Amino acid sequence: MQATPHAAIPIGEAPAQKARPAVTLPSRSERVAALRDLMGTPDRSVRHLALGIRATAHRHFDRHVVPLVRAHWPALIGQAFYEKLRIGACDLYASGPYTALFCGPRRPLLVRAVTDTGNLLPLPLPALALLGRGAMELLGRFAYARQHRRILLISAFIVVVDHVFDHCMDEPAEERGRRLEAIIDGREPPVGPELALTRAIAVAMAERLGDDERVAFEAAMLRVKQWIRAEVRAMRGEPDPRGLGHRLAGVEGTIDGLLFPVVRYAGEGARAWMYDVSLFVQVMDDWLDFEMDAASDRTTPVVTGQWGFADLEATWRTSVAGIEGLVRAAGLRSPRYVRFVREAYVLMMHEVMEAMAQRPNE
Repeated sequence: MQATPHAAIPIGEAPAQKARPAVTLPSRSERVAALRDLMGTPDRSVRHLALGIRATAHRHFDRHVVPLVRAHWPALIGQAFYEKLRIGACDLYASGPYTALFCGPRRPLLVRAVTDTGNLLPLPLPALALLGRGAMELLGRFAYARQHRRILLISAFIVVVDHVFDHCMDEPAEERGRRLEAIIDGREPPVGPELALTRAIAVAMAERLGDDERVAFEAAMLRVKQWIRAEVRAMRGEPDPRGLGHRLAGVEGTIDGLLFPVVRYAGEGARAWMYDVSLFVQVMDDWLDFEMDAASDRTTPVVTGQWGFADLEATWRTSVAGIEGLVRAAGLRSPRYVRFVREAYVLMMHEVMEAMAQRPNE
């Protein structure tokens, strides 16, 4: 599937990865402050919806991911990466497909009943947030078990693949990518607990898929492999003709993976919006990690000057406008309800940003 172009980023304008010289940015603390100013002050009256989404995600992580960790990589529990895996899967990645599920044009009956009620009733934002939290708790416990399971498995899979490729394999780049793909596909046996967990999650995701779900799953896995191949090219130092450090394959590959559990409910509008959110997170990540990336072997678009604060601002505003458009396209047009969903998104992204800002930059 062709990716939706990202209007905020000047794709195709840079003839090579180092189209602009390296730049000097403000200090990290100043960059964090600028980012906070850009994103504004979140409305914490909607926090109960965010809490409901994350509680559901953590419950299904414990139910479906933790047993695989205990079976294949038990030593991981207690390590720093285990906490990163839990936070990345539950607090970051899972929120995307849940948003697509609740804002999809073909959302399932029980979800439609909840969203239509919120759209119609003249409730203040705190009451809407409590309604959303209660609905998430009920739906998380008693409905859509297959969707919950797959959302948390693919969310964990993305975090694990990214970590294993970067930190658990020591082959040259091309062999590293080839072997990781072969293990995901089952063409080679995994050696070591890290690769064993990677394969186990891939197997679990593919279980009991219907025909339409399998088509979506296989397409998503193809995009994940394209992401792995882009990481290989970046590791080899190959220039990106778009000048973006091979970042877009990761943006699009992760989103197509995350969307497959809810593809029958979400439209292409959800895919385009999730691409925009993923792109913002990538620009933000590179913006915050400028010093660390500049000292590493991998060139990023922020290091070269291809991305700057203007791109950070553009991708943020595009993602906020996109969530509003997604809600309206689902037939949920009450200005109060649109504002409620937008504020919930802003709050959750603030929390992601603050977590990223706390990481050591070394």
